[in-house]
Amino acid sequence: MMLAGAQIVDESSVAYTSGKSGNTETSAAMPPEQGSSREAQSVDWNPASAQGLHMVPKVDPVDIHFSNITCTVKLGINKGSKQILHGVNGRLRPRQLIAIMGPSGAGKSTLLDVLSGYRITGVGGAVFINGRGRIMKRFKRMSCYIQQDDRLQGLLTVGENMALAADLKLPTKLDKYEKGEVIEDILTNLGLYEHMNTRGAQLSGGQRKRLSIALELINNPLIIGLDSSSCTQVVQLCQTLAHQGRTIICTVHQPSASLFALFDQVYVLAAGRCMYQGTTKNLVPYLQQAGIPCPKYHNPADYIIELSCGEYGQDKIDLMANKSENGKALDWFDDHQSIPSMEGLRKLVPLSVLRDTEPTGGDEETIPNEMSILSKEHFNRWYSLGSYYISITIVDLPISIVGCAVFSVIVYTMSSQPLEIARFSMFFAISLYTVLVAQSFGLMIGAVFSVVEHS
Repeated sequence: MMLAGAQIVDESSVAYTSGKSGNTETSAAMPPEQGSSREAQSVDWNPASAQGLHMVPKVDPVDIHFSNITCTVKLGINKGSKQILHGVNGRLRPRQLIAIMGPSGAGKSTLLDVLSGYRITGVGGAVFINGRGRIMKRFKRMSCYIQQDDRLQGLLTVGENMALAADLKLPTKLDKYEKGEVIEDILTNLGLYEHMNTRGAQLSGGQRKRLSIALELINNPLIIGLDSSSCTQVVQLCQTLAHQGRTIICTVHQPSASLFALFDQVYVLAAGRCMYQGTTKNLVPYLQQAGIPCPKYHNPADYIIELSCGEYGQDKIDLMANKSENGKALDWFDDHQSIPSMEGLRKLVPLSVLRDTEPTGGDEETIPNEMSILSKEHFNRWYSLGSYYISITIVDLPISIVGCAVFSVIVYTMSSQPLEIARFSMFFAISLYTVLVAQSFGLMIGAVFSVVEHS
């Protein structure tokens, strides 16, 4: 569902449908009239007033199953390697807001990196989409990954950021007014409409996170990965989006009781192993049955984190990992017996349904200052690397020509060279080629090495 280079993906991948044509759950998420929506919103955005996007996903939600996921990272030259994930399993149900919890170093972000396809080296195991093995190109078109650090163009306003994303991600047959309706709907529901003319660098932390989500909602992804979400407003927004037909996976370190209750499903990690997966309301009965009941008036989220940290002994971690079968047990989902098997999912979603969602093709060279933004936008398929390189080369070319011309005139005259057009043209051409080659080397070095600026 993402854009690759200058190619526009097929219409179905970014199609929107009105909530009126959807099922009863999506139609209940219809927003109020546009005028009343603007009047009801204030500077302090209330997520409860965001009744859901007017445009909901057209295709059916997806069911994600991952099996025996392992991840090993290298510690450095001659320092060996470390295994972060130890054969974890899990099931991520559609229309759910899912929290991946655990203490620091448990492997939350690593698991989300693997599930989103952001990390592919040192990874083992399998990920299944609707009962079939994940095809990465197709998966990236239906998903997006919003990383922990908000990678935004700080010099562009909120409206300009959204317009850029719309031009890159939406079909060219949509005119500027239709794109504007999509942008207005998203910004209104995310409480950013009043900040249309505010630069990205001047937004608060919560507003930047909401803008990061808004940019990826342009093409209606079915799966959204959100790393490090601890803001109640953002989680409430994600809950609304999930119940519209998306699967949203968030990593959370230690949520409050009220924040924990907003999630539909929780997946708890400790030292790279699964301690529990199921609904949030079934966590307390799970601990009771495991013989380590949650103390009265104690936040279950805090208690499971304390257990995962080993504060009550390593044996409790082993006990929960064995009880959950490292994520294979589905007993703590609501109505777990009705969860379809892999074979059942393949029957529910035949291959003919996927025929029109085949990727249309398209696949690092960058200025170090823009590397983080490039990594996010290219991974989420806004454009290809070739398009990015050509665009920055074209933008830099006039400046390079003017600067080289000034340099050539000064040096040529000061060195008392013959005032002949042919000789000056050769001197200018050689100087310009030198400039372009030097820029290419700079881009290559910036892409190959991790360039760190020091103040």
